[in-house]
Amino acid sequence: MRVGKYIVVCGMVLAVAGAVPVAAYGANPEFARSEGEWARLRDDVLEYDEIEGLIAEYNATVQTNQLDLNEFKKKYGNTKEDVSAKYRDMANEIYASVEYPDADEPTYGYVVASVLMAEVQAKNLEQQADDNLEDSEIIYLNYKQAEKTLVTVAQSNMVNYAKGLLQLQQAELALRQAQTAMATADVRRANGLATQVDVLNAQEARMTANRNLDSARSAIENVRQKLLVMLGWKYDAQPEIRDIPRADKNRIAGMNPQEDKAAAIENNYALKVNKKKLANADSPNTIESLTKTIADNEQKIGSSLVTNYQNVLTAQLAYDQAVAELELENRNLHSLEINFQQGNASRTELENQQYAVQNKQLALQIADMNLFQAMETYDWAVNGLASVS
Repeated sequence: MRVGKYIVVCGMVLAVAGAVPVAAYGANPEFARSEGEWARLRDDVLEYDEIEGLIAEYNATVQTNQLDLNEFKKKYGNTKEDVSAKYRDMANEIYASVEYPDADEPTYGYVVASVLMAEVQAKNLEQQADDNLEDSEIIYLNYKQAEKTLVTVAQSNMVNYAKGLLQLQQAELALRQAQTAMATADVRRANGLATQVDVLNAQEARMTANRNLDSARSAIENVRQKLLVMLGWKYDAQPEIRDIPRADKNRIAGMNPQEDKAAAIENNYALKVNKKKLANADSPNTIESLTKTIADNEQKIGSSLVTNYQNVLTAQLAYDQAVAELELENRNLHSLEINFQQGNASRTELENQQYAVQNKQLALQIADMNLFQAMETYDWAVNGLASVS
């Protein structure tokens, strides 16, 4: 069993830097998932399709929100009427405690000022009671939207981590190519075929490649730590992080912004919140304002779907372009190999072309991940996270 996961006890996150790891237990009761599901979530292997469950069970923000929701229900109740009544009770308690002092008391001015402030606070609570639109369902929907948004961030971090590993390989290729170019410049300079400036330029290119390599390593570690902490591990844990699924281009055929708009509207968390507020509203002005807001939300959800769909198509074109570029570089390599065997090309030229092919292979994998990410974003828009702003 993994011991790197943390739990929340009495609202305190135990797994902070330097804390002793504890056994992995989720936020939900044991019966909420099968034994096999718990085993997957608690092991030291991270797979992409586990992220939603890991966020639900081990993310500190999600667990804190659950505690806050329970506290809200305990303190204010469930319905709008319960919440408003609580505000009025709080106001009445303040009014009941107010007592004006005698004018001849030495602290008269201070006490009167305190009483007046208390009365203002009570009036504000009464106004909150009158204006209140919230209930426990609205709190729940806001927290659920936050949870699903965290899932998308974690998914993005995992994809970015995988892309970072590929970009690291590209940086390593660039460094090897720069080292080869510098060695060649040194030889050419010794033979009088290059200037000292050529050598210095090659040295600068190698130093730049080194810096880029260090930057790539740092970026990978940064996103890895963010990902692990979001999913319940300590920042310095070393779980096995599995590969990202390949982009299934057949998914694109099932995407249709016009047809998917109804589902996106039905599922949208922000829209659900505004509709619940409308159901709770009494004031004609508030009802009119929320009605307009809801209509605007629905229009923007449709627009968001179209934008996300266009992003998928753009990513598909970029993928197809990456395929074509790799094919071209492979053909160039084949031609160069023949020329090299015939003595019409140098080993350096051949090595550079081999680097070019390897770089395009990595670029194709990155394009595949970008396409996968775009399709995931579209699906999340349908499933409740389409932008309404």
